Amino acid sequence: IQTDAAINSGNSGGALINTNGKLIGINTAIQSNTGSFSGYGFAIPSNMVKKIMNDLKEYGEVRRAYIGIHITDINTQIKKELNLSNLKGVLISRVLENSAADKAGIKSLDIILEINGIEVNSTSEIHEIIIQFNPGEVIECLIQNNNNIKIVKLSLQS
Repeated sequence: IQTDAAINSGNSGGALINTNGKLIGINTAIQSNTGSFSGYGFAIPSNMVKKIMNDLKEYGEVRRAYIGIHITDINTQIKKELNLSNLKGVLISRVLENSAADKAGIKSLDIILEINGIEVNSTSEIHEIIIQFNPGEVIECLIQNNNNIKIVKLSLQS
């Protein structure tokens, strides 16, 4: 999460809360061109923190789910090159051999439109969704290949 909340030396790890007092993230860093404490602040989203805490308690390590793809945001240039009708989804630029995606039949140049019914339109949205899952869990992806749309179930790897 990018924030304009001040993150000073010694308060990384502190709570980032909304105006209702709800925890939305844990402050982690600041990017500053001047060396002072003004600039762009960054926080780990609370849903990600919860998963990390649960993994550490249960497994003693953070477990990350893995699809096995390289992805790219769809911009106007990619839309034109691939003759797409819109900018929806995220382009799979490469499928890694023997990955969850490969085993499920996903191919390079397929487009992920949804994961578990949640529309995705950026690489960051996909990362934010996948980090919530553990290796071995199954997700359902809505995939577009040319003008064909299909549902693919993936068993996430580690």
